[in-house]
Amino acid sequence: MKKAVVIIVLLLVSLSVLALRIPKEHVGYDLSGNKIYQVDTGEIKIGFKVIGEGEPLLLLMGLGGTMEDWPKTIIDMLSYDYQLILMDNRGMGYSTDTDKPFTYDLLSEDVVAFMDVIDLEKAHMLGYSMGTVFIQYIFMHYPERIDRAILNATAIDTSMSLENLYKHANADLPEEGPVKKQLDIVEDWQVNPEVFKAIKNEVLLIHGRADDILDPNDSLTLASAFENCWLVFFRGNSHYLIYENPVDFAYVCLNFLKHKR
Repeated sequence: MKKAVVIIVLLLVSLSVLALRIPKEHVGYDLSGNKIYQVDTGEIKIGFKVIGEGEPLLLLMGLGGTMEDWPKTIIDMLSYDYQLILMDNRGMGYSTDTDKPFTYDLLSEDVVAFMDVIDLEKAHMLGYSMGTVFIQYIFMHYPERIDRAILNATAIDTSMSLENLYKHANADLPEEGPVKKQLDIVEDWQVNPEVFKAIKNEVLLIHGRADDILDPNDSLTLASAFENCWLVFFRGNSHYLIYENPVDFAYVCLNFLKHKR
């Protein structure tokens, strides 16, 4: 009987992997030889790649980053057990853009439109910095699309973030292009954490205690709002925790994703 149950579970996992609608043609390769694809969401084309097998885990990158900026150590560790779906935000990497100004609503809706196009009904989600705002938005408007969620370096009030970026960013800030369009909205996210009290999903909040871009206390406040929440602080790590401590970061994510309630 146990063997039959195992077989059924494996079949369900296989079906979830096969269910993704992936284009027959690819548009490029990453440095590890993984194929990169593009799909048309109606307004733009979104670039993405799929690595590994298992339950789907959608990775959402932060300001100025592309899917190539996730540390290889984290990708290798997570893809051993999960089907990673990495996408480029609008205007970044292999994703196209229009003349339309950015808003958090627009970029978050891009994620949902992308999921629709590839037939990804529901997924675990891992967001970094600006990518966590997209997850917050989806929780508010499409909670049924999220399974478990991991928010690294998140915020409920970004009104000081641009000033902090100019003081502490690890790279020069551009004055034009899609990253500048991201910077134009970076201060625009303010949300009352009470809106998340209705969320029953399991949520992991990870934050570097030395983050001088987004206040770690925002994660503490959010932790009191989500009903089923883990909160992990990394003492001494900054906003760039995923690059400073990728192994421990990945282990925390895996422990959370595999935890049985």
